[in-house]
Amino acid sequence: MNNKVETELKYYCMEPEMLIQMASKMGFKKVKSKTEADEYFTDINSEFIKNRTCLRIRKTGNDMEITFKGKSNSFFGVYCKEENNIDADITEYDKYVKLFTSLGYYSYVKFEKQREVYTRTTDEYEYNIMIDTLPEIGGFVEFEIMSLIENSTRNVLIRMLNKFVAEFSELNLKEATEPYRDIVANYIYNQHIQKELHDVYINVDNTLAAYEKRFFKEYKDQIIKKTGTNIRWGIYKMNKSVEVKISSLIEEYIENLIFDSKELITCADLLNKLPCKIHVITRVNQVFLEKLRDKLGIKIDDVIYVDESNRTKSTKNIKTENSAVLTGMSLKDINSALLIMINKTIEQNGN
Repeated sequence: MNNKVETELKYYCMEPEMLIQMASKMGFKKVKSKTEADEYFTDINSEFIKNRTCLRIRKTGNDMEITFKGKSNSFFGVYCKEENNIDADITEYDKYVKLFTSLGYYSYVKFEKQREVYTRTTDEYEYNIMIDTLPEIGGFVEFEIMSLIENSTRNVLIRMLNKFVAEFSELNLKEATEPYRDIVANYIYNQHIQKELHDVYINVDNTLAAYEKRFFKEYKDQIIKKTGTNIRWGIYKMNKSVEVKISSLIEEYIENLIFDSKELITCADLLNKLPCKIHVITRVNQVFLEKLRDKLGIKIDDVIYVDESNRTKSTKNIKTENSAVLTGMSLKDINSALLIMINKTIEQNGN
C-alpha cells in the first residue's frame, strides 16, 4: 500500500488538442493511455456522498486497485485529501465487493473512461494532466500535483496547483466542481427522472423467485399433506386457494429463512428511506410476498401481480411522469439506483 497527498482541480474539456499542444511545450510527456473501469461505493446513510469520501475499485486491463480517499478538506475552493491505494488480484473482485457489503458499503455507480496521462516531474513535485473521456457524458481534464517531499504543506500545494493551472488560462476552461462519482450519478438520475420522484416501480423477482422455488422444493412433502394432492409447481403458482392452505408453511419458512443475500435486506432498507410510493411488480405468490414483506419490514404501497390469471393487473397503468421503473436489473444494480435516488432526494430537499 502507498500513501500520497494529492491536490487536484477538474475542468470540462471537450476539445483537448490545444491543451495537449501547450502541455508538450511545457515539457509534459505522455506516459499512459488506458481505459479505466471505476466502481464507487457508499454507505447507506450517504455520508460518503456528503463529505466526498471515496471508496473505489478501479480495473485497468488485468490490474485492479482499491482506493480510499478520506473526507475532503476544502481550502479556498480546492479539495485536498490523502489517498491510500492497494493493488489487488482482479480475480478476487467479487470477494472485495462482498467484503465492502459486509462492512456496510454498497455499489453506487460504475462507469468506464478513456484516460491519457501527461506528466512532468521536478525534485519536489509531480505534475499530472489527466484527460478523460466518459461515454455519453463528455470530456474532462484534471490537473493534479503531488508532493514528493515529506514536509510539504497543503497551503504550499494549493499555491503550486493554482500556479500550475494558471499556465492554461487562455483556454478558458470551465471548472467541474463535482467528482466523477457524482457527475455520473446525476447523469443516471436525469436520464430516468426529469422532475421530482413520486413513484418507484420495482421488480426483484430474480431474487424472490429463487427463495420461492427453494421453499417449494424444501416443503413439497408438507405441501402435499396440506393440500391432499401431489401438487405441481404450475398448480401452486396459479391456484390462490393453495396459498391459503399452506400459509402457515410459508410463514414458517420465512421466519426461519437465513438470508444469503444481504443485498435484499439492503434493498428493503433503501426502499424505506425513499419518500415516495413503492409499487412492486412480481410473479411470486401473494402470501409468499406478504410474509417476506413482513419479515423484512418493507414499505409497499401497491403490488402488481403479473402472469397469474386470477389477479393480473396491467403494467400499462404504470405512471411514467415523476417515476422510476427498476425492472430487468440485478439486485445490486437496483440498490445502486435506489442509493442515487435517495441522495438526489436529500440534495433536492436541502438536507
